Amino acid sequence: MAYTANSWSRIIGLDLSKQTFSGCVLSGEGFTRRKNFHGSMKQDETGYGLLKGTCRKGDLVMMEAGNSSFSLARFLIANTEAETVVLNPAQLRIVWDSQKKTDKADAMKLACIGRDMRPEAWPVVSVPTDQEQAERAIASNHVYLAKLRTMEINRLHALFNNHGYPDISKADLKENMDYRHNLVEELLSGQAAVMGRLVNERLDILDIQQDRIERELIGICLAHPLQALAWISMPGIALVNTATLIAYVGDGSRFSKPGQLINYAGLSPKMNQSGTVNIHGKITKKGQTCIRRSLVQGAHSVISMKNKTCPLSKFAYHKSQQIPFKGKVAVAVAAKQLRTGLALLHHNDIYIAAKEDGYKRLKAKLRENKLSALAAYLPQ
Repeated sequence: MAYTANSWSRIIGLDLSKQTFSGCVLSGEGFTRRKNFHGSMKQDETGYGLLKGTCRKGDLVMMEAGNSSFSLARFLIANTEAETVVLNPAQLRIVWDSQKKTDKADAMKLACIGRDMRPEAWPVVSVPTDQEQAERAIASNHVYLAKLRTMEINRLHALFNNHGYPDISKADLKENMDYRHNLVEELLSGQAAVMGRLVNERLDILDIQQDRIERELIGICLAHPLQALAWISMPGIALVNTATLIAYVGDGSRFSKPGQLINYAGLSPKMNQSGTVNIHGKITKKGQTCIRRSLVQGAHSVISMKNKTCPLSKFAYHKSQQIPFKGKVAVAVAAKQLRTGLALLHHNDIYIAAKEDGYKRLKAKLRENKLSALAAYLPQ
């Protein structure tokens, strides 16, 4: 929408909390007339119903991204004719870096952003569909369970180490459930054995939950076969990475340039420019943690690849020769994966190295990741 002073009849800022919301309506000439209102986050006449009656055609509604903002934004888009915009809170310094921090004041500041700032400068966050939000919840839950499992493995490893068994590795405890159960029964006694059994019980539950999440990740990939093939055809990207990228990137249509996607993942370096000097710092990490975490982990496997024939492994090799720090190389490889993957999505294509042997290695990779059904979508 082209910005003019009369683009909207009113501007409404909404500050949301878990149970309530506070609203500020700016109207009149220059949007100087102000009216505040508040309600609950329930889907009744005191909450969603109140907003449905308040927001109308010609209004602009501004809110910050948060736990409940996307469901509310979808409701307003579906049930009112108001233009609804969700903003990135990490880029709203005017809101979180202010001396007066109340719900009413924050709602007014959000409304003032719509009044005083040009739309192209708004840090807009796209509103996901119900399906996209559900898929993102699955991906983020996988990250959460993986962190919990790592904590429990570390706790069990420390227990063995403290009782005189430092030669037991974390890798062995991670991979073999029967092995860790037997170790507790054979090597520990008394209170140490009790603690070991408790940790093993928690790990058993986490393993069951991870198996369920894995099935859901497989379902995400099978529901988006072309997107899944574009991502998984690249080295360093397997089931978890593919499902995560599908959930957060979709078909890539909302990213016109690779830099937008790299910034969305929080892999862009900080820049400090003064005159002719450009200083690139550490990555911002102001982006989707799930994407960044899974890609950087996968990038390490690309760096360690012995086969340097594909473009991505060649890129990783050259970067490792230029940069002495493996973590920085992994970030560079992850950014390269995003650039390449976005191009593949835009052209509905598969990574070039996966085509060279008639998809033989790619089909083996699909079988390994329980995605053999995707082979039916490979070009003939």
